[in-house]
Amino acid sequence: MAIFSFLRAVLLALISSRLAFGSTAQGLDALEECPDTESSVYDYIVVGSGAGGGPVAARLSENGFSVLVVETGLDQSNNINTTLASLAFAAIDDPKIDLNYTVDEYPSEFPIQRNDLWYPRASAIGGCTIHNAIENNIGGLHQTLDTLARTFNDSTWTRDNMQSFYALIERNLYLTPPNPDHGFGGWLSTIRVPVNFSSTDPQWEAVGTAVINASGPVIEDINSHLPLPHFGRGLSSSTSDTNGHRSSIRDRLDVVAANSTDKLTIMTNTLATKVLLCRSGGDVVAYGLSVAPGAKLPIAQGSSGKQDLNETRIVAKREVIISAGVFQSPQLLMLSGIGDSAQLDKFDIPSIVHLPGVGSNLQDNDEVPTLWELKQNSTDPVGFGEVFSTSAQSATTEPDILAYFVPADFHGFVHGLSTIIADTPNFFTIVNLKALSSSKGYVRLTGSHPQDLLDINKLRFQAPGGQQDIVALREGVKRWREVMKTPEVKQYVEKEVNPGANVTTDEDLDNYVLESVFGHHACCTNAIGPEDDPQAVLDGDFNVRGVKNLRVVDASSWPEIPGYFPTSPTYMIAEKAAQVILRDARQSL
Repeated sequence: MAIFSFLRAVLLALISSRLAFGSTAQGLDALEECPDTESSVYDYIVVGSGAGGGPVAARLSENGFSVLVVETGLDQSNNINTTLASLAFAAIDDPKIDLNYTVDEYPSEFPIQRNDLWYPRASAIGGCTIHNAIENNIGGLHQTLDTLARTFNDSTWTRDNMQSFYALIERNLYLTPPNPDHGFGGWLSTIRVPVNFSSTDPQWEAVGTAVINASGPVIEDINSHLPLPHFGRGLSSSTSDTNGHRSSIRDRLDVVAANSTDKLTIMTNTLATKVLLCRSGGDVVAYGLSVAPGAKLPIAQGSSGKQDLNETRIVAKREVIISAGVFQSPQLLMLSGIGDSAQLDKFDIPSIVHLPGVGSNLQDNDEVPTLWELKQNSTDPVGFGEVFSTSAQSATTEPDILAYFVPADFHGFVHGLSTIIADTPNFFTIVNLKALSSSKGYVRLTGSHPQDLLDINKLRFQAPGGQQDIVALREGVKRWREVMKTPEVKQYVEKEVNPGANVTTDEDLDNYVLESVFGHHACCTNAIGPEDDPQAVLDGDFNVRGVKNLRVVDASSWPEIPGYFPTSPTYMIAEKAAQVILRDARQSL
């Protein structure tokens, strides 16, 4: 891969200077006239190499444009935790890539407080795609995508049309072509391992069979363009090849860089600090990026805290594309003067474009575990990848509850998770995941320095519909409890660990939901939306409203949670964004 040290990247930059942070005049008048950018080395600058930025950068460079990717992390392709699919839990907690984000679940006045909870994120080429659970699931997207199509009167956003982007990226290794819903020549390898409850483990066979029998009819293909039925079970696929290697956008970047070394540059170990803005007539225009080579995020391993940053300006001929993720993308916009003016004023950041939606609308799936201790260790848990969907109290067109299963003690994401999983083979966990949950939290600045910590609060269950979400999760717990009490399974159960046999009333179960809920699919902090929506940050082509030549393409771009697992859906919108950017580029030539 063409990974350049920050020194070489600096030599390629147009301008280098030591920048200071401070308050200046507000608005458009504070900006200088736009410089001539035609001599710039790069057509596009992309901030971040994960599920959003990686596909965009690869597709643009593949089409002949010069692209600089600015990545805070390093290349971890030699790190076995990020390359072997079976080591996904180890990758999540790997100190070489872990960003030690912490989030709050509830507002300070809420009677239950769950603060400073670890939220796993990865810093490396490929972003979170190199440490996720390799789940490949694009179910549950009809409502979100079809609403976007209606909002913008743009048929390219329909769920049926978006299937073409999934087929574009997929390299399906388990079906026989042709299949109109799947791709066989893309860059993302997918496999599906059949579930086999071996008779050599009667306990596992009994538990698995009971769960399957309670889960409704088979859904043949979760990833087809068809809406999911309201009740059923289906086997999802994994982003892995037949040799057990993780497949991610990092592999795609490797290939593209090898085939066009002069078109794709990846600047690692570099912190993006501000989008460079200028004025052209009455327009605010993005023309480049300020970066701090060698600087770390404050929550990165090895960070020594806030520093005096030696910054470099890099100019783009065409556009800046922010793909720094659900937390860092809104931070970068706000540091650049794009966001809620009232929030920016608190830290003497000049407000260039008032967009109150930046950093708001933080959403995440609600996940609640139920745990049992079994009488024996499970000897054959491999392949237990079945995904079961069922509808709770919801008016959505597709199931809003998905249950997934872990043959170990899994009560959320905590440090040391891989050790806990390995040490509890006699545990069985069912997690109810609430899709399209109602909660809307925020990501806010705590200062004007790029290395200041962020204030992240999910405000879980506080929005209208919050109580209905709690009820849906409570009923999910009750449902699986009944399954585990059937005679076929009960003989193998030592005890229910969580919530515990003493937790019986609806009120007690609701409290259990509040005390145990977690999530790991944060999104939506720079939401796409209509022009008359004050919370909409982006238009239907991923443009930041009020700024030319600036887009955001990552999980923060979604207006609501994309189904059950966000990685593959975000790959899809990244490919759509690349198509839109290429269209606009060709029209301007």
